[in-house]
Amino acid sequence: MSTHEAPRPLGERLRRYFWSPERLEAEDLEKAARDCGATPLSQCRSRQRVTVRGTITAVTSGDKNGWLSAELNDGTGSVRLIWMGRTTIDCVLPGRHVKATGRLADLDGGRAIYNPEFEVLD
Repeated sequence: MSTHEAPRPLGERLRRYFWSPERLEAEDLEKAARDCGATPLSQCRSRQRVTVRGTITAVTSGDKNGWLSAELNDGTGSVRLIWMGRTTIDCVLPGRHVKATGRLADLDGGRAIYNPEFEVLD
């Protein structure tokens, strides 16, 4: 800590000491989702039009069907963003923060949004 920073409150220091980094990241992602007006995935229901925000954790391209798929995690759950008829989108990369809107569907025991509207965030 530099001499110009205020000390962190005891509660925050204890949380950071006892909680795993993965848990902290999940909480940060959930807070970021709420702050931008997105709905946490844990509260989203199938067939509902939703806006979600999270981090892309994986990107795959299905050459056999011409689809691009990205796994988005918001700290409360994950959803596959699927663009049909696309094999690449230059700005859709692992580690990017994305806000996406579309209709939530069930897919192979998971969730998906087909052809979502999306925005890459800073």
